[in-house]
Amino acid sequence: MPTKQIEQAWAQLARGDASAAAERFAGIVRQFPQSAEAHAGLGHALLRLGRDDQASIVLTRAAELSPRLPQVWRDLGLAALRRSDPGRAESAARQSLALDARDANTWFLLGQTLFALTRFDDAESAFARAAALHPSFVEARFKLGNLAFDKKAFTAASRHYRAFVAVRATDLNGWINFGLSLASGGDLEGARDAFERAVALAPDQVKPLALLASVLRQGGAPSTALAPIVRRVVELSPESVDMRVQLACCLFDENNYRDAHASLERALELDPDNLTAHWLRLQMPGAIVAADEAAREAFLQHWRDGMARFEAIDWTLPQFAAQANATITAGANFHLAYLGQPLVAEQMRNAAVLRRMALAAYADRGDVAVRRIGNGRRKIAVFSSSLDAHSVSRVWSPALLALDPQEFELAGFYTGGVEDGSTRRWRDGAAQFESGTRSVGAWIDALRTFAPDVVIFPDIGMDRFVQAVASLRHAPVQIATWGHPVTSGMAETIDYFLSADACEPDDADAHYAETLVRLPRLGSYLDLPVPVDVRSSTRAGAVVQLLCTQSADKLHPGHDTLFARILAAVPVARLDVLCSTTTANVVDALAARMRGAFAGHGVDFDARCRIHPRLPLAEYYAFIERADVCLDSLDFSGCVTSLDALWRDTPIVTLPGRLMRGRQTFGMLKLLGMDELIASDGDDYVAIAARLAVDAAARDSISARIRARKAELFRDARTVATLAHFLRTVQAPGSQPGAD
Repeated sequence: MPTKQIEQAWAQLARGDASAAAERFAGIVRQFPQSAEAHAGLGHALLRLGRDDQASIVLTRAAELSPRLPQVWRDLGLAALRRSDPGRAESAARQSLALDARDANTWFLLGQTLFALTRFDDAESAFARAAALHPSFVEARFKLGNLAFDKKAFTAASRHYRAFVAVRATDLNGWINFGLSLASGGDLEGARDAFERAVALAPDQVKPLALLASVLRQGGAPSTALAPIVRRVVELSPESVDMRVQLACCLFDENNYRDAHASLERALELDPDNLTAHWLRLQMPGAIVAADEAAREAFLQHWRDGMARFEAIDWTLPQFAAQANATITAGANFHLAYLGQPLVAEQMRNAAVLRRMALAAYADRGDVAVRRIGNGRRKIAVFSSSLDAHSVSRVWSPALLALDPQEFELAGFYTGGVEDGSTRRWRDGAAQFESGTRSVGAWIDALRTFAPDVVIFPDIGMDRFVQAVASLRHAPVQIATWGHPVTSGMAETIDYFLSADACEPDDADAHYAETLVRLPRLGSYLDLPVPVDVRSSTRAGAVVQLLCTQSADKLHPGHDTLFARILAAVPVARLDVLCSTTTANVVDALAARMRGAFAGHGVDFDARCRIHPRLPLAEYYAFIERADVCLDSLDFSGCVTSLDALWRDTPIVTLPGRLMRGRQTFGMLKLLGMDELIASDGDDYVAIAARLAVDAAARDSISARIRARKAELFRDARTVATLAHFLRTVQAPGSQPGAD
């Protein structure tokens, strides 16, 4: 027997010289063709050299010569696994273990084969046996994770990393790689947990903190969760451009626009080509509270100039495509809607850039082909960030959930983070409801798995994830709504705009890039609120309480003079403004601007007016209950706030604008026959408010009339019937009749 020669060949293998060892083993096989051991060594050497097919032939001969050599069966299993034949690999590995059950390498091989067969529980048991026999196989799982990650097999990688950190719980790189694999596979919640473990192990290292911040941002985490992490990264690494930009996003969420812009300026000093920073500078004004009309005009001009920069970008080029996802999900063009102008051309410019970014960011998904919708039960998807107890949901959820489930299969896709009674209502009422922390790509996949006939986007322009998803086509028909009463501008992907007939002007079609669909009256099927007590008469000589419940975004400088004139005309009146902000700096800025205008009309602002931040719901309702007269905002009127006031029989003075968003209160009052509360111009607005403030009898009369008819604004079955007919019959614009 060639024992000594075989030992020498194995020694060459041990020194890493597989080529020389293979030559020696081949010589031994030629000299001793019946030696199973020589064939086994040659087969092993050939595996080392990557010559798997030759190795299989030689190893098969070795097994024929001596079927009781465990290494031969193990190597046959490895060769089969490399040839993507896990079934044969499992059989060979089990044959080897039958001969030697304490071989850790074979248990590890069996784990790999079972893993490839997706028998994950059995695979983990085999991996555990290998690690119990030899601790080095714990580290081997980490290496398998790396190999799978490099192949973009992220689910497989995460399984390996999970097993690794289960044993090596203090290994920082293990948790980091585990988090990266989960994030790459779309499991952002799992990635967050993994990165939080990494941060706990190394609280002063930039990498785990930055990764945690990134996954929080991708998942749409609130600023309260994200900001502390981002601030810590910036402290540790002041030159980090991405973290500077993320800090700006947090500061915008906190209504600290001044510091947010400062952070963006620093990011652009470090990297002048950072598109996300440029996009945020474009979309976000210098402050929520505009100092004067000149500031609003300057913002619009800055927006127009900045958009030209993005229109010139070729998003197909790799250096721009790589930034597309971060840019499109950085911020929406929310503030453009509050300038009191149609700006349809600007909205379409914005939408065209968003679309080019979306096609670059999600190039592997693109658009779904338009098809004709069949005659059967239609699948309706509602994609929104506002399906919680948000004003958008209050306006749209009741009508959508009232659709006949025999005709429509309704699915809700909710990108927001708040779970409450409204989201529970969706879970209970829809055929399918998706929520949670996901990337835009994962949301697109979930939406397309549902395969909708129609997608409704109630709030395009309010949320960065919604605008990204809406920039692609996922269904034959896609619809925007007056949940955000502004055209999306998305002529290529949004076909129709559902609006309220009572609130639209005669020339409304010109205000939309989409085809306008006027639903009857308020275009809503509003829930009937809980009953309230009848309003009591105002006592003679008492202070008259005026109330404005509109957000700081709406209260542009044009309001200041009108409010001051009303107070000047009615010395006993006091004004409360509930500006819906959560931060004191916005309250202070609004008060400072109004104080100057009030002084110009001889009104002591601090004695006669008070501005309040966002209040708990019960306190908000209490203010409406105490109010004698509500003052509507200009250009962008109240909606849900106006409904709340009317339900409590409170008169509202409104000055309708020329766009739907400035005519919502107008529509309500017209339906109630309360034309005397609708002003024709600013002077009329002041006159109506002043007259009501001093005439308690007139207020009581109006309150009684509101009380008698207010229920007409709610539970309007005509809207549901009209909406159902539209959804039952609508086809993509230009679609021709034909076979389904």
